Amino acid sequence: LLLAGCGPKVIAPATSEENTSAPTAASIPASTPSPEPAAPVPTKTTQPTLPTFAPTGIKAAYFAEELLSQDGEPVGSKIRSLTTASDLSKDVFYDRFADYIRIIDVVAEDLRRLSDKGRTLTEDRKERTAASLADLMSRETLDAIEKAYSNCKGEGKALPVETYTASMKAMIQEVQRMEDRTVPFFDLSADAPNEYKEALGRYMGEPVSPKDVFTALEALLQTEAYALGAALLEDPEAAHKKERISYGSYEQNMEFLVRVARELCPLPDGADLPIPPESETAAYMELPELAFWQYPGMAYLRACAAHSSESQQDRWANAPEGYLAGLAVHGSYAVVPYLGDFGLDYVQYRWYEDMLYTTMTGMSALLIHYYGYSEKDLAEYQEGWGAKDYAHVLHEEAMSDPFESLVASYGYYRYLDICQAAQDAGCESEGRFCRDYLAAGPAPYEELKKYMVSLYQNHG
Repeated sequence: LLLAGCGPKVIAPATSEENTSAPTAASIPASTPSPEPAAPVPTKTTQPTLPTFAPTGIKAAYFAEELLSQDGEPVGSKIRSLTTASDLSKDVFYDRFADYIRIIDVVAEDLRRLSDKGRTLTEDRKERTAASLADLMSRETLDAIEKAYSNCKGEGKALPVETYTASMKAMIQEVQRMEDRTVPFFDLSADAPNEYKEALGRYMGEPVSPKDVFTALEALLQTEAYALGAALLEDPEAAHKKERISYGSYEQNMEFLVRVARELCPLPDGADLPIPPESETAAYMELPELAFWQYPGMAYLRACAAHSSESQQDRWANAPEGYLAGLAVHGSYAVVPYLGDFGLDYVQYRWYEDMLYTTMTGMSALLIHYYGYSEKDLAEYQEGWGAKDYAHVLHEEAMSDPFESLVASYGYYRYLDICQAAQDAGCESEGRFCRDYLAAGPAPYEELKKYMVSLYQNHG
């Protein structure tokens, strides 16, 4: 989300002599006012018009895993967002709830179609998805939705809670009806490489070249490996420490992240950032991971979308998973400088260690599902990175995670690329870049890059 951290993560290994600190308000020289010219001549500049991503509504997915990304999405985050949506009118709240029910019905029908075609689902994914969906229709969740609705303005009609519950039960039934399997799902098709390439394009919101993605991830991995080594030089004991990066309870961690997010990039008009309900998974997350999912990560992006201008609503509504995940990765990095209580060298080491693993998992998924690598092939490739002993773990992870690590890593790479281009074009203010980037996007990466470069070249 922020320019903080862009300096040390230029897409090439940095040298030890480079100044890798992000610009701060204190380091940016104040501008000196100059007298107005006697006869100013207006200058015309042409800003490119930004296209938006293609609509990302429910599509005919090839595989159940695509449809059930993140254990129950796309309905999960939408339903949970209603529990804190008290600023809506009852009519708008009702319409959204009814629309989410229609999405659930479409997903359930798509799952039935996939099951009839012989598509299968891993047992672990089935269990986690069914549990997540069951939580969305628990009494606690329903009470939270109805309470939020009662706090909205206007009269409104009674929410169709029984219809919602019936639709959720139908979706869970279709998940549980699928046959179990243990092999990567793209091994089940003779046209696996093309199917994987097309699915990856959907996650990124535009056609992608697997070769270009692989080259980008190799460059990102090289940068992360360099940064990890530099962190170890600063603190040789970091690799042996077991300190948990957490302030204790979920509430304490979230209160800290809310404060940091407000300082980094407050929402317009002083909009509040609520503390989301604690989930079983979130209770065990450390601060950098929690920052990815909450503030200033995914939850912040949803809040930013909700408070964006009317002209930006379509952009945010159509933002694909890869775009959002790349921003959320950087959002988690932006929190690192605030974690001095745990030792910045140690936190930096841990962040790059986790990101290195994420990027390697994404690369492994591409090698397996698109290039057809076996576990032996993967071990030979990983040997060049000194990670041959982790090949089995990475193979297993990439089998169950064909997209999430890949799109997060690649989206992060593309974000850093735009960040560097903005710096090269003359952007020196972290706060300005944040505001300009969020105001401009979401948009396809190359178009957004041209726009941001043009913005600073034309206006300084």
